[in-house]
Amino acid sequence: MPVLPYLEQTPVVADTVRLAADAVIVGKVRIAGPARFESSAVARGDQNWIEAGPRFRIGRGSSIHVEYHTKTSIGADVWVGHRCVVHATTLGDSVRVEDGALVLSTSKVGSGSIVAAGSLVTEGAEFPDNSYISGSPGRRERDTTSEEREATRRMVSEAVSSG
Repeated sequence: MPVLPYLEQTPVVADTVRLAADAVIVGKVRIAGPARFESSAVARGDQNWIEAGPRFRIGRGSSIHVEYHTKTSIGADVWVGHRCVVHATTLGDSVRVEDGALVLSTSKVGSGSIVAAGSLVTEGAEFPDNSYISGSPGRRERDTTSEEREATRRMVSEAVSSG
């Protein structure tokens, strides 16, 4: 399992976290599980902590990182797509970050929100619960629907429970 220490910090990873052979978790990281890390996904907690709640999925080639002054907090039932960057930010429960999206330092994405594919959540941006965020820079376009929020939870549940 590619779980590596950094200096004196060893990741705390639940037994229900499944990692692709080339996924990496390193340093100050706590993953509650169940969770799934796809191929080439990386969680790098070198300067601060990364904490992910239960039922979390991160796609191929995506990365999670921190800054010295800002940790990354990820709620329960969170989906991060392929080729995404989640950097020193807070993602609430049931958030979906679609393929190619970037969520940058000190930003906050409220529970039940969707960051549309290819969108950019800029440094320090804050979005309330149930926001549909699109564009570069990302803007709140509308409320997410109950169907979209349920789809996010279902996608995460299927990803972390499938073999």
